[in-house]
Amino acid sequence: MMKKTFVTICALVVLLIAAAPAAATFTVDLGSNEPAQYILTNWGPVEPPTHPGGWGGFGSGGDNYVPPTAPTWDHLLRTVWGAVENTRDASITYPTPIYSVTIRNLDGGSNDSFKVEVDGVLWGTYAAPAPGKQFGEQWFSTTFTGRSGSTLTITATGPQGPYFNPYGQLGIDRVEAQPIPAPGAILLGSIGVALVGWLRRNRSL
Repeated sequence: MMKKTFVTICALVVLLIAAAPAAATFTVDLGSNEPAQYILTNWGPVEPPTHPGGWGGFGSGGDNYVPPTAPTWDHLLRTVWGAVENTRDASITYPTPIYSVTIRNLDGGSNDSFKVEVDGVLWGTYAAPAPGKQFGEQWFSTTFTGRSGSTLTITATGPQGPYFNPYGQLGIDRVEAQPIPAPGAILLGSIGVALVGWLRRNRSL
């Protein structure tokens, strides 16, 4: 009887897990893929169409830039600190809270250091490896985590660089965020914990 009950419970849990939708990654490919569900604030213009140049291999500038080592997707980006709006920060507001984010940023001609906050809480900082063109312009991807929230803010913390006017500073290509699991997923996790406890009490595990 105990074995039959165990098999039945396991089958129900498997069915629930199979039926539960997975939490999809929130992806913002800045410059081209900006779904209406995300609110973008203070971002600079789409580059390099607005200001032709190298842009870390995205454009056709003749500065002998080092090409990016990761996929370039659409070769479009936006700057956090733009010469036109002249604000050091830019933000993305998501439809539901997030707990992790991966930011792909361009580092090169200026000190492109920045900090990452979510709903005003600091998640971490990115320290530029070296200012200027000591290593050419390169793309980096960094993951940050912290207390969940809905509005991601990226703030440029380096001094204004020599190319700020008109190019702006701190180019971002792509931002991928992980949303908080849906209530159904949390419920399934609770069921799993309860099942393990029940089996231990009944000496089936």
